Amino acid sequence: MSPTFQGLLASCLLGWCALEAAAVDVVPLDITGAVQPQVTMGDDGRIHLTFGQGQAIFYTASADGTTFSPPIQVGRLEKLALGMRRGPRITASKDTILITALSHADGNLHAWTSPDGRRWQEQPALNSVPLSAREGLQALAGDGRGKVAVTWLDLRTGKMSLWAKFSLDGGRAWSEDRLVYAAPDGPICQCCAPSVAFAPDGRIGILWRNLVQGARDLYATETTDGLHFSPARKLGQGTWMLNGCPMDGGSLAYDPAGGWLPVWKRVRTVFASDNAAQERKVADGAAQPVATFLGSTPLIFWESQGTLMLQRGSTPPQAFAPGGQYASVASRGPQAVVAFEGTAHGRKTILCELLR
Repeated sequence: MSPTFQGLLASCLLGWCALEAAAVDVVPLDITGAVQPQVTMGDDGRIHLTFGQGQAIFYTASADGTTFSPPIQVGRLEKLALGMRRGPRITASKDTILITALSHADGNLHAWTSPDGRRWQEQPALNSVPLSAREGLQALAGDGRGKVAVTWLDLRTGKMSLWAKFSLDGGRAWSEDRLVYAAPDGPICQCCAPSVAFAPDGRIGILWRNLVQGARDLYATETTDGLHFSPARKLGQGTWMLNGCPMDGGSLAYDPAGGWLPVWKRVRTVFASDNAAQERKVADGAAQPVATFLGSTPLIFWESQGTLMLQRGSTPPQAFAPGGQYASVASRGPQAVVAFEGTAHGRKTILCELLR
């Protein structure tokens, strides 16, 4: 019996089959320095991916996860925010693909829309107060049918707070800026990226790292209309007293039944939770967790000792990609996709893998 077949058989005996193809290098050799990928899936299963390179924002797509279109330059921003979970974000609905990105130079949240991934039009800056988004941290999500939410760290009041904007048509028209959360005694954590996700019933969950009396813990809220937000809830039982920013904001996903899965780092441990008050340890010596669902099975990725790790459901964690970092995940029905910074053919690049 071959080692490959042995591994497949062992996987099936654990309750799932590793049918995913090998990771695909999505960046041509003539584009160097590509970083910070973000990925989403359309309702048709099409994979949409964006990444940054210098001051340029690129887009590529795939129908099957094995062949990606040549990357198209969507736009350029002076001092494009890149690195440590900074970078462009993407979502797709039936007739609109939306990419957002931040500039450290003008401090604004920029947006581009496209009907087909080939023709792109830049929209007006999303933050209504110039320079207020200059920290360069944001999150973007959509329900696949036109509803979109974007949230970002904002300095318009002089203290870091969390703001958001909402769209009903894929990002062509937007609501006013909405304050999601301001800490009671100062800023929220200044350098951790927020997270946003849609539940199947239309709820929108938003996750961020707070700063309350020296504790840098993860908090969450939900909204159904983009106007009213539930009281901010601290995640988990523990707390993290830290005089500095860990630059690790966690991730949020919803399962097909509407149950939520936030994942986050505290000190050197990654945690997950089925409800705000409880937590379970995922891994020690871990950082930069992200989560999604493959059907009803949770997928949690994180970085540990230079390796991108994966836990699928309740199975033991496995090394997914040596050298992989800054993973982005998305799913639709029986398929999920992960994109990450990695190495192929002796060079750093962006890799993408379809999971079934």
